[in-house]
Amino acid sequence: MGRCGGGGGHGRQLLLLAVLACSWVAPAEAQPQRAAPRTDPVEAAALNAILRRWRTTPPTTWNISGEPCSGTAVDETDINIIDFGIKCDCSFNNGTVCRIVRLKVYRLDVVGQIPEELQNLTHLIHLNLGMNYLTGSLPAFIGELTALQYLSLGVNALTGVLPRELGNLKNLTSLSISTNKFVGPLPEVLENLTKLEQ
Repeated sequence: MGRCGGGGGHGRQLLLLAVLACSWVAPAEAQPQRAAPRTDPVEAAALNAILRRWRTTPPTTWNISGEPCSGTAVDETDINIIDFGIKCDCSFNNGTVCRIVRLKVYRLDVVGQIPEELQNLTHLIHLNLGMNYLTGSLPAFIGELTALQYLSLGVNALTGVLPRELGNLKNLTSLSISTNKFVGPLPEVLENLTKLEQ
């Protein structure tokens, strides 16, 4: 059985050859290029349904490929300086899945109710639907979006009583519901919102 070694007294050349043979490692196989992360399909479908219901289309700056989490949705663009956009976090499933974490549909004269598909955007931390013409009641499912830190529904035409489920939004630091047509007292469960600053 052969083994790597100096080969006794066969000279320096043989020793060098033996060292090279023992240290040679086959080159690593080329790694396949990692596919770009994709928007979670449930969230992509929900976003598209919401935009259809509101009869609006995404700006090409953030939907450059038909993939919602592309363009300004994933670059350094500050969502606070635009009226319409999303921001995504693409760190899920080892960087293969993007989740929508911010949705801003602000001052676009959107007419209609808050769509039920919104409840599928479960990773939202920032939701701004202010200064539109949204009608109907604030749906109870809003309380299922427990990651929300910022919720703005101000300056719309929402009606009815505020749902008790708002008390589930324990991560909220900012809540704007002014200039709507809500009736009745504030739900006592809003006392649960201990992180609320504004």
